[in-house]
Parts: sequence; structure tokens; C-alpha cells
Amino acid sequence: MRSSFFGLNVGVQGLYTAQTALNVTNHNISNAETKGYSRQTAEISATRALPNNRRGMVGTGAEVTNVTQSRNAYIDSKYWSMSQDLGQYTIKNDMLGQLEILFNEPSDTGYNAMMGDLFSSIQTLSLNPPEDALVSGFVDSADSFAQYFNNLGKQLMNTQKEANFGVKATVTQINNISSQIGALNDQIGNLELGGARANDLRDERANLLDSLSALINIETKETTDINGKNTFSVTIGGQMLVRGNQVNQLELVPRTTLNNPEDVPDMFDIYWESGQKLYLNSETSSGELVGYLDVRDGNNGENFKGTITNNLAGPPQQIVVNNLSRNDIMAAGKIVAGNREYEYSAMSFDEISGEMTFTLTAAAPELIAGINLETGEQVDFKGIPYYVQKLNEFVRTMAKEFNQIHKAGNGGADPKELFQFKGYTGAPPQMALDEANLFTYNQITIHNFAFSEEIINDNSLLETSFVSDAGESANDLLLALFNIKQDVDVFSKGKPDSFMQAMISELAIDTKKSESFKTGQENLTRLVDNQRKSVSSVDLNEETADMLRFQQAYNFSAKIISVMDEIYDVTINQLKR
Repeated sequence: MRSSFFGLNVGVQGLYTAQTALNVTNHNISNAETKGYSRQTAEISATRALPNNRRGMVGTGAEVTNVTQSRNAYIDSKYWSMSQDLGQYTIKNDMLGQLEILFNEPSDTGYNAMMGDLFSSIQTLSLNPPEDALVSGFVDSADSFAQYFNNLGKQLMNTQKEANFGVKATVTQINNISSQIGALNDQIGNLELGGARANDLRDERANLLDSLSALINIETKETTDINGKNTFSVTIGGQMLVRGNQVNQLELVPRTTLNNPEDVPDMFDIYWESGQKLYLNSETSSGELVGYLDVRDGNNGENFKGTITNNLAGPPQQIVVNNLSRNDIMAAGKIVAGNREYEYSAMSFDEISGEMTFTLTAAAPELIAGINLETGEQVDFKGIPYYVQKLNEFVRTMAKEFNQIHKAGNGGADPKELFQFKGYTGAPPQMALDEANLFTYNQITIHNFAFSEEIINDNSLLETSFVSDAGESANDLLLALFNIKQDVDVFSKGKPDSFMQAMISELAIDTKKSESFKTGQENLTRLVDNQRKSVSSVDLNEETADMLRFQQAYNFSAKIISVMDEIYDVTINQLKR
């Protein structure tokens, strides 16, 4: 049996329904400019009708059954995928741009100017070898040439440290964001157990995912258990980062050994809390973190590789390796074979056989002939280690070419090297520089490359002729030094200028490529973001129309209540008379 105040109740129900819808509209209008806010909609349904004897059913009004948000999970996932690539290319474009600035070409202080001054001073000296001022000019130019590479090396080290700091800062951001997502998951799960949707908290979580996706490639998944509780998960490369309120933090561990001989010490590797290392590369991963890692560690796949030919009995145990990809590696460090690491305390190289012998710190009988090994990691990107390696190759080759000619001077009567490295004595534990054994020149890097201190202090040690007692005007040795500039056999890529130009061109091409990828990814990300906004953003025109619509509904519900009040007044008060 219906209540005597049935009509009044229906009006009140309509009043509350319109008021709730107006509140939702008001919320939308207030957050029209809030970043990441998704438009909410009050879902209005008819309440359960009551039977009216044999005359059908009587409606009981309307109610707000749910407040939904306009959000498309597929478009969100697509945006996060685009955002991670944009983050990677943005970092690479910025950092490669910095490397271009370091080379400072073309300019009056770059490589071309230093190289030009060096050979110009040699040519000028060859015209009048006895002139002390010209000798000093050559010595100063050669010393400035070496210092140019020292300064370049220092700046490259600082850039690599900056990239390493970027890795640290990005990992810290990832941990902070994942902790916030875990806390939001807990709040959302508890609030939604009753069946409602925690829309604003979900928007807040989506905003955090927007930020996280720019840092590293993520995958998300939401599941519902038999009790109706939702569990939201975030993974990185299949590894759990967040599951519900559980967060698997990342940790930074300083390296105890160098991955590349060109690296600065104490760079960070990334591990999970469980102790498992997190491997990231641009082939399977993306985001700002990968951008920093590639620039910091990128060796273009040119890390040391070799094959074991012999396992010598110990102690100390030694292994012999051939098929070497390079021989300029750390004097002590780690080798990797079969996904296991082995430490070595010393290594030596046989120039004739082309074999390298490693002295291990512990017995490793499993390292048998035929096993491939490597040091560090193969990172197929031309980052700072790659360019430092190329520059090391350049200064070593130039030093060898200059020294080979100069040490043949004065009839070979023990002339000094023109180019050495800082602190060079030639006595153990150093190796004497030997032009017949290029391995000895691996001691030279762009960081320690130097012109001979002895010749700087005593210019008379500079030779100008291959023949002893040839006279002061003899200049055949100087002409041979000058011809190095045009010697196409000095490098595999030709003349010294050609080698450097090829390297600088590589950097320019890579920078341009990263800039192009960044621009393209910005356009794609913007396109997907516009698609997302077309679904989720607040349209003030629509909200204004809804506001008027619900205002009318509210007014009419109030009018219904007023009419019902008059009916009850007549029924109750006036019929008594």
C-alpha cells in the first residue's frame, strides 16, 4: 500500500536527484582548467516502481545511481606509450646537443684551429729550423694541441657525470611516484569496496602515471577479485613496480669496476630491492631513464669481446683469450661469461699472437676453451664512451706517428718522444712507449695526453733532421712531420682531418636524428593527448546546458512539492469543515 504522502516523497526524491546532478556539474565547472581532470557525469535512473493494484505500476521518481568519469583506458595506455618515447628522445637530443657544443666546430678555438696551428708552426719552423722563436712557437702549439684534448676530455667527463646524476634523479622520481601510486591504490581500493567510484583519486593516479611514463616504459593492469576489490598494478619490463599498496623500490648501487675503459668511476647501476639488476636498453625500453643510460654508457656495441683459447692451471689461475674486439681495456676489473662475472687482477697482451691473458682472483674451472666472454655491457648507442674511445684512438695514433718520426731523428741516437702522457717515465709499473707495439700506447688517453715535458724545458732536444750533424738548416724530419697532415694511411678513414671530421659528422647526424625523432614524437603525443582530451576534458558549453537543465528539474521538483503541499492542506485541513 502506497504512503499517503507518496506524491510528496516523489517530489523530494526528484529534488535531491537534481541537486546531486547540479553538484556534479558544479564540480566539473570548477575543475575545467585542472590538469588531468576527467569530466564526471551523474547517472540518473528511475527508482523501483510500485504495483498499483490491477492498474499496472506506479513510478516512484528518480535517483543518482552512480557518478562516472569520462576516461578511455585504451587512449591512456596509448598516451603513456608515446610519452615514454618522447622522454627518451628529449634527453638524448639535449645531451647530444651538449656534446656538439663541446667540440665547438666550426670556431677559432676548436679542433680545426688547434690542428691548423700545430702544422702551421711545423711548416714555419721548417723554413728556418735554427730560429729559437720558431722552435718555441712549435712547442707552444704542440702543447696547446695536447691541452685542447685534455680540456675536451674534462668536459666529456663532466657530461658523463651529469648523465649519471640524471640517472640518480630519475630513479628517485620513479621511487617517489611509485610510492604515491601505492598509497592511492590503497585509498581507492578501500573507498570503492562499497561499489562507488573514487573518480578524483583515479584522476590523481592517472596524473602520476603520466609523469611516470615519461621516465620509464610502464605497463598497467587492473583486476577485480571475487569480493569486488580492485587491484591496480604497474610493471617495468614484466617486473612488478607497484601492486596494490605494495611498492618494489629501485636502488642505486655504485659500480666497483668500470664498464668501459672510458668511464668515470662510481657510476650507478640500478637494482630492484630484491637485489636483481634492472637491465634497460633502447631496444626493449624507453623513457628519460633510458635516454640518460644510453648517453652515459653508449659504446656503439664496441665493448671488449673475446674467446677463451686456454685455461692455465694456477694459482693464480689464468685464461688466454683471442678474437679480441679491442685491447685497450682496464688493467683490472670484471669479465662476464655465461651470465656470470669473474674478477681479474691483471692482464697482459701479446702483440705478436694477438692474445690477451687474464689473471683471475679466484679459480674458475668452468671457463674452458671456446667460451665467449666480454667486459661491461654492449650498448648499441653512440654515447660518451664511444666518442671518448674515438678521441683516444686519435691521440694515440697521432702520438705514435709523431714519435715514430722524431725518434728516428739525429741518426736514431735516442731522441725523446714528442707526445707522451702526464707522469710518463717509462719505468715499471708503466710500459715504455714503443711504436712497434701499439698496445703500449693504450696508456695515452685524452685525459693525460701531453707534449714532452723534457722538450718543453729544453727546446734543444727537438730534432729537425734524420741525419746526425746535418747542419742547423736541415729540415727533412720537420717536413716528414708536416706530411702527416696529408697522409691518407694514418687512419682507416684517411687523413687526421678526415678522421675527426667523420667523428664530428657522426655526432651531428645522431643529434639531428634525435631532434627529428623528438619532434615527431611530440606531434604524435600531442595528437593522442588531444584524443584523450576530446573524451575527458570539460566543455563549459555542455556544462552550462546541463546546469540549466538540472536547475529546471530542481525548480519543477520544488514546484511539485509545493503543489502536493497544497493538496495535502486541502485534504487535511479544509475538508474537516
